[in-house]
Parts: sequence; C-alpha cells; structure tokens
Amino acid sequence: MFQFLPIEAALRRLNSQLDRIMPLLTPSGVVLGLLLGTRVAWMKPSVTILFAIITFIGGLGINSNAFFKVVKKPKAIFVFIIGANVVMPLLTYAIAAMVFRNQQEIATGLILLMAIPTAITGYIWSGIYKGNGALSLTLILVSTLLAPILTPYTVSLLANTSVRIDTAGMMASLVLMVVIPSIAGILINNATKGKVNDHITPCLKPFSKVGLFLIIVINTAQVSERLLANASWAYVPIALTCAFLAVIAYPISHTLGRIAGLAVQESKSITFASSMRNISAALVLAIAYFPPETALPVIFGIVFQQSTCAVMAYVLYGRKKPT
Repeated sequence: MFQFLPIEAALRRLNSQLDRIMPLLTPSGVVLGLLLGTRVAWMKPSVTILFAIITFIGGLGINSNAFFKVVKKPKAIFVFIIGANVVMPLLTYAIAAMVFRNQQEIATGLILLMAIPTAITGYIWSGIYKGNGALSLTLILVSTLLAPILTPYTVSLLANTSVRIDTAGMMASLVLMVVIPSIAGILINNATKGKVNDHITPCLKPFSKVGLFLIIVINTAQVSERLLANASWAYVPIALTCAFLAVIAYPISHTLGRIAGLAVQESKSITFASSMRNISAALVLAIAYFPPETALPVIFGIVFQQSTCAVMAYVLYGRKKPT
C-alpha cells in the first residue's frame, strides 16, 4: 500500500532546509541565470505558469474568514497601504530623480521595484518573529487584489514618460499570475475549511521555492547577454541604491506602525509586508514590458531582499523565535 506520510515528512524537511538557505538561494539564481544565458531561453514560456503555481500555493494559506476579521479593524491595512504604496514609491522616485536623472530605464526599474505587491515570503518572516498571522495574510490578499491597478499606474505616474509603459499588458499579467491563482487557492482553503493546510500545503511549499529559483534563473538569463556586455562600474550606484531601499524600508514601515499606535504583533506584520516585495513578479514584468536595462535594479533587488530581511529583522526584533 502506498504510504504518504514518509513523503510528507521528507517534503517538510526539505522545506525547512530551503527556508534556511533562502538568503542564498535567490542570489544564486541570479548568478546561475547570468552564467547560463541563452541556453535556457527555451524555458521562458514556463515563467507565467511557474509564477501562477507559486501564488496558488500561497493562496492556499489565506482564509477569507481571517481576512474579514481583520478588515473590521482596518487601521493596520491603511498604515500598510500608506507605507508600501505611497511613502516607499515616492521616496524611490525622489532618489531615482537625483541619482539617475539621465538613466530613465534604471529609474523606471527602481520605481517598478517599489510598485509591485508585497511578497508571500513576508508572511513567513512575520511568523518567525511572532507577528499577526491573520493580518499578514490579509495584507498579501489586499496587495494582490490592488496590484493590477496600483502597480501599472504607480509606474505610469512616477516613471519618466519617455519610457513606454504597456499598462494594459501589465494589468493582464498581474491578473493571470497573481490574482486568479490566489483567489483559487483561497476558495480551496474555504471549501476544505482550512484542512488543506494540514497536509497538502506543507508538501507543496518546497515546490514554490524551487519555482521561485527557476523564475529568477530563467528571467535573469533573458537579459544576461545585454547586462554582461554593458557591465561596468556604473552598476555600483544601482546596487548601492537597491541595498539602501531594501534597508530603509524596515525602519520606515516599523516607525509608521508605532506612530499609528498598532500592537507590536501588527507592527511586525506591517514591517515585513511593506519591506518585502514580490520581486519575481517585478522581474517578469520588467522583462516583458520594459527595455532590458529596467531589469537591472530588479535583479539587484533579488540579490539583496532576503539577506537584508534577515539582517534588519535581527536589528529590529532580535534573534529568530523558535516556531
């Protein structure tokens, strides 16, 4: 007779191991993509499917009852929207206008980086540091549902108009990659009354991390030839700017939560949700709808996001709590 429990245990162990190496896994995907280049070009059509699978798995963990419970006290959601969709994009715009005044594609890439919805991995980090789980999941849902509108129009509003922006295409991509799979996962969660998370979802989580790694490899490979050919010391200010934005998002969002008088758990959830972005979605959009140089800040964002999160979480909240 087929035994599922040993496979489940093995997949849970694999997921735990992948969690520990996430700060290294995503940057290594960038390096591998640069090395492989056009040799993996044939895999490009799989990116949308892989991304939909990742967001579907994330949606399985979101319960609509928890969402409506949080919505009844929406102050934390408003603080998140202000920090993630107003403060950080405007700060990025100001920095890009000063540092990359004559590099419109780079400025657009930075703005895209901060206009994209929050990352599902923010929920993982919030759980590690004992944040409000229901709020974290609600912020993912809210950010996901708003993304087809907020992301294209934030970029259109703040980016230089000389960079062509396919707003309708971006909206359609976000709906297909993020909104529909997430809603499907939520519906299954509700239909099973959350039981899908007892055994099925934990077994799928390693595949979402492997999928994320593949997306980074494939999309980085698409622009590797151009990026390597133009590699120079001019990349240094781009990398430093991305690192600065990745770092500064944490104290800004944390401070907004404290100013608003939110509970410590809520403040932690907002900090991770506002600071961590769905960068793999940004990379897909950058490759599909913008000049190749636009992807450069996004690639550096991938390099810094997980490692920066580990450092800033320690600075703000101390050592990771056992789960």
